[in-house]
Amino acid sequence: MLKLIKLFFFATLIVSNLALADKAQVLVFAAASTKNALDAVIREYNIHKKTQILPVYGSSATLAKQIELGAPADIFLSANVPWVDHLVNKGIIEATNTRNILKNRLVLITNDQTRSKIDDLKSTDFSKLLQDEKIAMGMVSSVPAGIYSKQALVHLNQWNAISPQVVQADNVRTALQYLLSKNVGFAMVYASDAKLFPELKILGMFEDFTHDPIIYPASLVNSESREANLFFEYLAESKTLKVFEKYGFLITSGN
Repeated sequence: MLKLIKLFFFATLIVSNLALADKAQVLVFAAASTKNALDAVIREYNIHKKTQILPVYGSSATLAKQIELGAPADIFLSANVPWVDHLVNKGIIEATNTRNILKNRLVLITNDQTRSKIDDLKSTDFSKLLQDEKIAMGMVSSVPAGIYSKQALVHLNQWNAISPQVVQADNVRTALQYLLSKNVGFAMVYASDAKLFPELKILGMFEDFTHDPIIYPASLVNSESREANLFFEYLAESKTLKVFEKYGFLITSGN
């Protein structure tokens, strides 16, 4: 019941803000990991367009559930495909209005700059690496970054040994904050997130085959909005994708 109340309040707040604005708006629900890059994209867009782009950042899981409950998103930028497929199966998003635009890599990072980089995570004993330290990641049951992290650790036969030391966060940026505040000694996040914080050190990168592909689909939720259609198309333009690349994302082969 508390979750429903929060979602209702969230949706009401958005509708109120939309009603107060004079100019055209597009509400973009976007994975937390895209925040810095998407903010930059929006700034570039606003140089030439008067449309107000309003980003709402959070876990892809939370955002998808809010959209399912009726939150008025115009565009959904998810950090994995399954949550978009969920909304397609619910009839909320048309499959033809979804395109994969970005990719990412999964990395192991620390706040201890004195640690040596790890050449091969496949041969790493994570119990010995962590010792008494905790490791942060997204919630492994729903947050894409957490799902990928558990998949990688299971593939490397490390999950059972260190699962009691895992601190789960509501999104990948919260996991980063746990590391920055030194509440944990390690974290598993996206390469694009790690790039934003030079005070953190990338110890190693997980091979792509250890987890599902990290794909970011952009989906047009409100196809009746001309402004949403225009920004949706803009997200896939080459100049826009170069902005995402600057922030550490990879571009899908179709773009």
